[in-house]
Amino acid sequence: MLTEGAIRRALVERIDSTVRGESIDIAMFYISDRRVIDALLEASGRGVNVRLVLDPNKDAFGHEKSGIPNRPVASELVAASDGAIRVRWYRTHGEQFHTKLVLIYGADRVWMTLGSANLTRRNIGDYNLEANVAIEAARNTPLGLQVLEYFETLWSNRAALGIEYTADYAVYADPSQGHYWLYRVMESTGLSTF
Repeated sequence: MLTEGAIRRALVERIDSTVRGESIDIAMFYISDRRVIDALLEASGRGVNVRLVLDPNKDAFGHEKSGIPNRPVASELVAASDGAIRVRWYRTHGEQFHTKLVLIYGADRVWMTLGSANLTRRNIGDYNLEANVAIEAARNTPLGLQVLEYFETLWSNRAALGIEYTADYAVYADPSQGHYWLYRVMESTGLSTF
């Protein structure tokens, strides 16, 4: 069990230990923590495969949202990695993609963390009470196979009923510098809902 800042420390440590050929898959409601973003960019630069399925931050309890923080963060990750970091958007229809899952894996092992914590300063910087579990297992265990299949189903829209879970990055891409700097101010000051 990990809570608040321990979630960030464990996650960044795991990301920092990745090597070329390994993978990081993230399915997340909110991502904005600078340490996590920097670690993902560095991992991508080392040849680690990084994919994110994100909520487009367009819906909140019947109200339309601006896309902050995920859209400017996704634009930063894609641009700063020259497209090596890949992003897809969960196709919401009034609801929110509330998943909080990180998978880090190679050929033999998978490490995962999941629970209540978004990857934001407020959630993993010792401001909110949050709890995640962290599990490491052989990749070919039932748990390892199931969690990797879950992410792949979302990423590739693999469903027996022809459901499209996710949309291409371009659908909600937001390279706006105004939104980018607004998210940065909101994240650094804590004056946000994320």
